[in-house]
Amino acid sequence: MLILLPPSEAKLAGGDGPSLSELGLASGGDVLGAARARVLAAVARMSRHDTARVRAALKLPAGSAAADLGANVAVLDSPTMPALQRFSGVLFAALDVASLDRATRRRTAQSVLVFSGAFGVLTAEEPLPLHRVPASATLPRIGGLATFWRKSLAAPMSERLEDAGLVVDLRSSDYAAMWVAADHERRSVVSVRVLERRDGALRPVSWSAKRGKGLLARELLRSDRARTPVRTAEDVCAAAERIGYAVARIGYAVGRGGPSGPTRALDLVVPEITPQ
Repeated sequence: MLILLPPSEAKLAGGDGPSLSELGLASGGDVLGAARARVLAAVARMSRHDTARVRAALKLPAGSAAADLGANVAVLDSPTMPALQRFSGVLFAALDVASLDRATRRRTAQSVLVFSGAFGVLTAEEPLPLHRVPASATLPRIGGLATFWRKSLAAPMSERLEDAGLVVDLRSSDYAAMWVAADHERRSVVSVRVLERRDGALRPVSWSAKRGKGLLARELLRSDRARTPVRTAEDVCAAAERIGYAVARIGYAVGRGGPSGPTRALDLVVPEITPQ
């Protein structure tokens, strides 16, 4: 099983791991390494100029823009920490890797991929410096990052999917645009949305969707054992129901058809709080 996650803009500062320059990761000779080197160089170069245009291109909020630009300038030389420790947003707080038992943490290292505007796709334990580069950003001579990564990630992701079995896609829309399964890969992908009932209708609500995806990822990783592997969309439904989420729909994603069939789509509903 593979679990695909979006990153979080919220990140822990600091770290005690070697920098990317020391590790040589920014100059990789493979497709992914070369693409990362190009993006990181462009990000560092443009982040040296604190202008309204740069802030807009990188989608930086006013309150943190100066610090974010500083982190981007130093991205190759600042200390690192494992990716799942660096990200600290709602999804990753719910996933809570640190509290998992040792066997489940090993499965997490093997099974989780985090998509990133700056790095393309990250493994759970990959060394990661502080930075802020959303997939919706636009870089000089590169353009929109989602489009750039869609080309660069096709081959690396195809390799990862060869022996993956089920792929549970929990990415948000910006990060889902960075990689779309090829026709022959779609039969193994289950795309999941988490919805909340508001004013009588089911809607995606950012905080509850992120929390629900983190909790679901945690339950899937805990459940995926040798005797009870997570193999099907129905197994994902069962995991969701164990943590209190109802299944609103299990069907197929619109516009995802191909020779091997469309992508499976699963809608989950946040548990309603019953007044005491």
